[in-house]
Amino acid sequence: MEDLSILNINHQLKVLKDHVLERAKNTNQFATHLAKSDSERQKLRNEIIANVEQINKNYEPHMPSHSTPLTEEKPSVKGSVTPFLGENVISAKDISKLEEWPTFSGEGEYNHIELIRTIDIFQEDLHIPDEIIVGKLHSLFSRTENKWYCKMRQDHGKHDWSWWKSEIITKWANNSRRFKMENAFESAIFNSEKDKPLTWFLKQKERLSALHPDMSETMIKMKILRKCGGELEHAIKYRCEEPC
Repeated sequence: MEDLSILNINHQLKVLKDHVLERAKNTNQFATHLAKSDSERQKLRNEIIANVEQINKNYEPHMPSHSTPLTEEKPSVKGSVTPFLGENVISAKDISKLEEWPTFSGEGEYNHIELIRTIDIFQEDLHIPDEIIVGKLHSLFSRTENKWYCKMRQDHGKHDWSWWKSEIITKWANNSRRFKMENAFESAIFNSEKDKPLTWFLKQKERLSALHPDMSETMIKMKILRKCGGELEHAIKYRCEEPC
């Protein structure tokens, strides 16, 4: 009987050891993906800037053969317009060919945030005027969303990107969608046996960013970590606080 008890205890110890090793493996993998998600956005910005620099190298501005007095053009849209700045000027034709321009279908929980975020990056990094951004919206929306855009354009006339950004948020960040997104975040619990850490983490991060645009990165990560639960939460939090 004693031998059987010892064998049973040894078996339980082995099962517990295997479980601890598996949790440690998931902890290391999850902590690695936390850092990777931040670097992916920086990589996107770097790729966009690299594409623009290549366009600038190939662009030779056309100068008229006769001298024409320069006159200041007034903005054709309401609100402030960001001009082209600096010596490295790229043409509207080249900007329209950028492959990174996003499209918008209105589906999903938060893809309207991705649309706004990407266009904001373009405007900040490439100094794209509002006229070009607003002019591109017609080709970025698909089907039903395009009908909404055309109706808004017809009813309200010309406006700058800031105005359109506000209208997009009002349209696609309504109370019904926010309620569904909040419920989805609250019910999402990380399962190491079913969920891929990076995919699960980014989904929760996008949900929080859409629900709370002003929430800091640190607070977003802490809210997500609390959903991991137990020892896994403590281990990941400890790893994230370690100096690089």
